[in-house]
Amino acid sequence: MRLYYVAESEGSVHHASSALGVDAERWNNFYEAVLNWRLDLQEHCAVPAERAISPGNLLEGRGRLAYCCGADQNLTPEHGTAIFRDGLRVIERAARDIGGVEVINVCLPKSNFKDYARVGLDRLLNRINRSVSATGRHAFLIFDESQGEKVSRLYGRLRSYNLIPSKYEAWDDGNRMKDIPIGRVIGGPVLKSSASDYLLQMAGLIPFALVCQEEPSSIVEESKIASAFGILGSAINRNASKSDPHGVVRR
Repeated sequence: MRLYYVAESEGSVHHASSALGVDAERWNNFYEAVLNWRLDLQEHCAVPAERAISPGNLLEGRGRLAYCCGADQNLTPEHGTAIFRDGLRVIERAARDIGGVEVINVCLPKSNFKDYARVGLDRLLNRINRSVSATGRHAFLIFDESQGEKVSRLYGRLRSYNLIPSKYEAWDDGNRMKDIPIGRVIGGPVLKSSASDYLLQMAGLIPFALVCQEEPSSIVEESKIASAFGILGSAINRNASKSDPHGVVRR
């Protein structure tokens, strides 16, 4: 079994959906790595372990920095950026050193799709199903509770009827489309508050970093966040899209 924590982020031009997957037998190790990081933030940056972290809060410098030159100071955007990038490094190190951790990403131009959030999630769930199928596993999904209605409706449809176009002219039976339900994604999505779930918060860093890469504004470039997505390195499932160097599904 592989557990996937799913999050999304939206810019002015792009919408990104990301899934942070963790093999069940590696979950305790990964959670411990994340917990140790949060405890370290609590000790050195006065970011309470029970407080939810979000990319927006970090980059805008909301919070307190406990120890800086021996003084209690405001958390600056520079420090928030450093925390944000370090969170991505926690994921990458886990994929490299612990194993059983992967990241799947979809990033769509909003102008190309009328319902881009639903289309992006459709693409993501299909890539999750394909990933676990390749390893003989099953997937279990965890979402923030704010996505409940959209997720439940789409999941139910893809479980029963899911037409997939052939990447060539046709499938083996000669038809261009084939019904491939996401049968490896089981149990129905679980909805949780990301404010109380460390791994959902970690997942939330990923699509934000991807949107910043796609839309490098002056503020994003100044904070050096435009290159942050590349930190994920070995965690990224590049088989999700062979046409993209980072495996990002873009259509």
